[in-house]
Amino acid sequence: STAEASVAPLEWLIGLTCPECYHDGEHAQWYPITLFSAFLWVAVLSLIISAVVSRFGTLLNVPAAFLGMYIIAIGAEIPDTIQSITVAKRGYGSMAVSNSCGSQIINILVGLGLPWFLSNSAGIPIDIQEHQDLKLMAVFQSGIMMFFAAVMLVSTAHTWRPGDHRKAVLGKGKGTALL
Repeated sequence: STAEASVAPLEWLIGLTCPECYHDGEHAQWYPITLFSAFLWVAVLSLIISAVVSRFGTLLNVPAAFLGMYIIAIGAEIPDTIQSITVAKRGYGSMAVSNSCGSQIINILVGLGLPWFLSNSAGIPIDIQEHQDLKLMAVFQSGIMMFFAAVMLVSTAHTWRPGDHRKAVLGKGKGTALL
């Protein structure tokens, strides 16, 4: 199909630069290269997405901060949600929760941090426009994080037992709270 043909060059490049290194496989010793290469791919693709969305915002006269905060964030959450649901259905609730929180940390720290670090290292200044809007969005995000933490604490407090160190269980109530 057309979709498969358009993705094939990218799959080939990623396959070439990220060697498969299954545990106890013949290429298991290549895992540091695969990990580093994967982080580089995240950084490069984030840079491309940022440039395209920024240009799109300029053409439509929409603030880039708005597009980055909402459009890109929503688009990035859909695959993470599907992954979390898939592993939760397989019985790995802890992995689903870790994926939902950890993927965003990687997206922010590596996806944005690495291109900015490389740009600064090359001596290219980064011009942050609309910084007042970004400050407002940061306050908004802080409020969301505090609300998220409160919901998680309240929804799971009844399951805490002193001295109980068994595996955490992700039930329907906790799963609903996470969504």
